[in-house]
Amino acid sequence: MISAGLVRGALLGLLAVVMALSLLIVGNRLVRSHRERRRERIAAPVRGSLLELLCAEGDEQTELLNRLAEIDRRTWTALEPTLTALLGKVAGGARTALIRLYELRGAAVDAVADLSSRSAARRGRAAQVLGQLSHLPAAPSLCRLLADHDPEVRLAATRALGRCGGPEAVPHLLESLHGPRAVPPAAVIRALVSLGPEAQRSVAAGLEHPQPLARAVAIEVLGATGVVSRTSEIARALREDPQIEVRVKAARALGRLGMPEGLEPLLAAVRPGQPVALRMVGAGALGTLGAVAATGPLAELLGDPDRHVAATAARALLQLGPEGRAELHEAADDRSGGPAAAQARAVLAESAVGAARHDVRAEVAL
Repeated sequence: MISAGLVRGALLGLLAVVMALSLLIVGNRLVRSHRERRRERIAAPVRGSLLELLCAEGDEQTELLNRLAEIDRRTWTALEPTLTALLGKVAGGARTALIRLYELRGAAVDAVADLSSRSAARRGRAAQVLGQLSHLPAAPSLCRLLADHDPEVRLAATRALGRCGGPEAVPHLLESLHGPRAVPPAAVIRALVSLGPEAQRSVAAGLEHPQPLARAVAIEVLGATGVVSRTSEIARALREDPQIEVRVKAARALGRLGMPEGLEPLLAAVRPGQPVALRMVGAGALGTLGAVAATGPLAELLGDPDRHVAATAARALLQLGPEGRAELHEAADDRSGGPAAAQARAVLAESAVGAARHDVRAEVAL
């Protein structure tokens, strides 16, 4: 048996560890609070000039820019977090003035140098600043940071490339999806979408990438940005890609693109024998596509053995307008009590409740 002394010693040791951790947490908070107060105190004398700069014009703005550009390094370091925050919030002339201030100060050059810093915090902060400045020359260095050992730095570099990258950054962003230092797909998608139309050709090249996740992300981006010229390639991915994840993304993208070429591949995707996930997404995409020709096939899915597919098909019929509603009413009037009738009644009731709520909100607004 364990002696009482050993138990007491273990409890005392655990208590000592808890107290040490508590003191460490409190100490870190105090140090952080002290640093913030110190930074606020140092930056306070020039904060007013910064606010004036955001509202100034012409000669007055030039004078303020020169004054702020000449502040000592200690004050600039204290003021920089405020500048970084403002860059993400202001637009127009105020944003142009802040970018000009960074240029006069040479801060963009310093930030590029900081991308090679040993400090992960400095690398991440530099990437953030360069992205907010849309500093195009920094793109190659930011691409290298996509493989940084620190995940926060990788995220900062990804976001920055969305603002200052170009078509040449697309292959690097797609490659960053794989390996032990992978970047989350959602961050890569946002960056690729932000690159704009000039990067569409490079994104479309990702449809041939050997990694399924890269192909799926490329399809997601092309669908989100409405690149209708790639409809046939996405349709081919829906028909032929060996990975279900890629086919699901392709089905959703074809619905978003809204082109007639997407109809036949989507009708094939909802047939019995296809994976359930693909059939669900395909049925929803047919509703988004808005093709009246899909009314009959969707109506047949109302009695599908998988209730999720059936429910998605019913909601898709609502999106097809009068023709789809007519099919739902016809199915709902079937007195045989089959699953198709139950599914149609449920969706029509759901639609009626939604319309009633809309009417109530409209009356309240009036």
